[in-house]
Amino acid sequence: MINTCAHASRWTGQHESFWKSGDNRCQFFWSFGRQIPRRSSRSKRVERGGISAQLVEVSSEEQVSKRKASDLQSSAVKCAKALGLSKWGTAFVKSVLDTLSSAESQVHGHSAKEVELHELGSADTLVDILGVAYLADELELSGSKWWSSPIAVGTGVTNFSGRTYPNPAPAVAEVLRAHKFPTKTSNIQFELTTPTGAAIAVNLASELASEFPVISPNKIGYGAGAKDLDQVANILRLTVGELSGNGHAHDEVVVLETNLDDVSGEVIGRAVEKLMEAGARDVSITPVFMKKNRPGQLISIIADKTKSEHLAELLMEETGTLGIREIPVSRHISRRASGTIALEVGGKKFQVRVKRALTSTGHSVSGKVEYEDLRRISNETGLSIRELQQIVKNRAIGRDS
Repeated sequence: MINTCAHASRWTGQHESFWKSGDNRCQFFWSFGRQIPRRSSRSKRVERGGISAQLVEVSSEEQVSKRKASDLQSSAVKCAKALGLSKWGTAFVKSVLDTLSSAESQVHGHSAKEVELHELGSADTLVDILGVAYLADELELSGSKWWSSPIAVGTGVTNFSGRTYPNPAPAVAEVLRAHKFPTKTSNIQFELTTPTGAAIAVNLASELASEFPVISPNKIGYGAGAKDLDQVANILRLTVGELSGNGHAHDEVVVLETNLDDVSGEVIGRAVEKLMEAGARDVSITPVFMKKNRPGQLISIIADKTKSEHLAELLMEETGTLGIREIPVSRHISRRASGTIALEVGGKKFQVRVKRALTSTGHSVSGKVEYEDLRRISNETGLSIRELQQIVKNRAIGRDS
């Protein structure tokens, strides 16, 4: 896909799906079932407001009434490994769970690691989050730009943990507040957005769109919410396409900067790791001379506007810096194309993902092989990354490898 994007019309329901491939569904639930035993699942086509959509239902016999957020994180990491999620997919899963635990800790006044999740601690939550990550990997959307419309939250009340609360639920409201994510109201007296749905949305979308983005749609999928509402089609729509126009794409990001002269390299290295895990687009360290000729480091973070507050707070916690500059910037982005190349190494066949940068006329100017694929093949064959890169290069230009 070239500059793929997604536009979610509504984040609703507990079991939403937009994939059609039976093989993908079987692989997902087989791998997931290894971590959550005694569970059943089914996928079927249903109608919501006259629109045909995919509904996925998952049930589990687990007897856990509540689970610590840290335990849920541990289960999620095991499932991500079993599913073979990409580095992006695994980071996305962790980020969504961090968002949920942070929201719950704010609502209940406990630490994020020790907060106990009730309904959110069930297998349903893992299915929702891991399913999105798995399908984004399958559709090769990990490097894509995502748009979302404002979140519809509904009115009336919702019930959980034996109590009644007004919509949006406290955890939903906290997720949207922390990420400065706009909402839209309606007269529908129903919980249109769950905490998990809100956490997924804010971690996927890097830009908000009050109108549909100017794209050429390639694929459209509809996922159904569990309840069939009278007033509105209870669906989530995902549109994947290419940015329209022949020129380069543009987007708006922020650059977060701070100068440090009293922090060790180990502390900075750990900060970079956590910033990338939390959703930073890129982090760089530049040696600088500060006042009184003291050597120091300039930390620069490129991030989506929706993640700037969280990343700034994280940078302060990790480095102890007293101030962070936030600079809005515009970017020119090359068009991109992605695909796979079949390789045969040592008698074994492999598929590797390749991304290419294109000019406005479609001419390829550079290409890069997915590192995680090369590492996997290296582990299986014993060949070095450098040797595998050469094999891929030869294959790409048509020479015998």
